[in-house]
Amino acid sequence: MKVKLLEHINLKTKNIETLAIWYENILGLKKGYRPPFGVEGIWLYADEIPMIHLLSIPKDLKCESPRMEHFCMRAEGLGDFLTTLKKEGISYATQRVPELRILQVYISDPDGNNMHIDFSPEEAEKLGYDGD
Repeated sequence: MKVKLLEHINLKTKNIETLAIWYENILGLKKGYRPPFGVEGIWLYADEIPMIHLLSIPKDLKCESPRMEHFCMRAEGLGDFLTTLKKEGISYATQRVPELRILQVYISDPDGNNMHIDFSPEEAEKLGYDGD
């Protein structure tokens, strides 16, 4: 077996609309079809792929929202992405992957879910990210 693609991430949240808007505005994902599972949820698409599944949990539920360490997506358009982050006031950190030189941009969504968005070495170098 060989894994080739991150199919989707499922996030439970007490703030489903806030998260949906954030992922639309920051990552450019779009709301799309979601089968009628009988519980509130939203699927967010990158083109025809439903990459992020949001599942609503009741606001009065007496438990912590589950957290994951992080998830990652590969992307193009580093300059536009950094402009969006600055415009929206989202703090971020960057790191180059040793030897591979991929640029990782670390951010967190409004629920505190961590992620990094990875960009090619060539795209990073065009914007002055030339160190390891």
